[in-house]
Amino acid sequence: MSSAEAVAHKVAQKAQRLSTFSPYGYTPEKSAGIAYIVVFAILGLIHIGMGIRYKYWLVFATLIPGTFLEVIGWAGRLWSAYNVYDITPFLMQIASLIIGPAFYSAWAYTILGYCITQLGPAYSLLKPNMYLAVFVTADVISLVIQAIGGGKAAVAAQEGTDTHSATKVMLAGILFQLGTMTVFVALASDFILRVIFRKPYNFLKKRHSKSAANAKAKAESKRENENENDSPSTPEEIANTTEIQGEVRTEGGMNRTAEIKKGEKLLAGVAFASAMIFVRGIYRSIELAQGWSGYLITHEVYFIYLDGLPMVLCLAAFAVAHPGWLLPRRKGWIRAK
Repeated sequence: MSSAEAVAHKVAQKAQRLSTFSPYGYTPEKSAGIAYIVVFAILGLIHIGMGIRYKYWLVFATLIPGTFLEVIGWAGRLWSAYNVYDITPFLMQIASLIIGPAFYSAWAYTILGYCITQLGPAYSLLKPNMYLAVFVTADVISLVIQAIGGGKAAVAAQEGTDTHSATKVMLAGILFQLGTMTVFVALASDFILRVIFRKPYNFLKKRHSKSAANAKAKAESKRENENENDSPSTPEEIANTTEIQGEVRTEGGMNRTAEIKKGEKLLAGVAFASAMIFVRGIYRSIELAQGWSGYLITHEVYFIYLDGLPMVLCLAAFAVAHPGWLLPRRKGWIRAK
């Protein structure tokens, strides 16, 4: 090939965004791509249905965007299986699959907040709303860092320049996310163990007991005023009222016990899903630290079972342990019943 033909070939490659070698270090399996696209799509539809039915609008800001990115990412890998030298699907799957799990983390933070409210704030160092404020903010920062790194990597790959600096940025985003998840797992584990062994923080227990006592006193005062205005006048009415109140108290106690058990099931789902996110984060951190020619990134089996599978199990756990059927039914899209 003459020098002119070589230049023309390179121009054609750049115009068609083709590479002279597989950017993966292998050719992605078609079966894995198809399987993950189908599974993520089905789980995504299940979460959409449950989000609408049980009125959890946060599903559409967390799980659904994350699942959409997973489908797009695996679609890119399937595309590469048919044309491994095309750089476009490679870049598509990098950006999508590295960012998607951050949305799953946001849902985990939200669900833990629900669990704390259900099982007792005295078992947790942070208030439920603080989990959203602190960890979702950290997730957003992580997403921004990873998006910047992914964008730089895409530009560098298209121009055929060094992607080392962009990889470092992406790795920084992953490590930041992993660090955030580590803190979350530590706090969640502390909460779980204290719930299991019924060991609330004493200072929090006293604080919440005092608040509960004040609320109870106000409620009793209000009830007494209502009873004075609308008290039963005959022996039959008094008997009927006592009987009804007794049934309400018994039923309330039984409902509370059932709610606690459901809250514990929800907590177990969060713990499992968070563990899957954590495993995937460790894998991706080591993978990027080794670089684009490292052992992990050039062997697809690790990606299939240490990135794809944990995310499937995570999303499935969120479906099985869903607040829609484990927490009191919501009347509207904002407030719970």
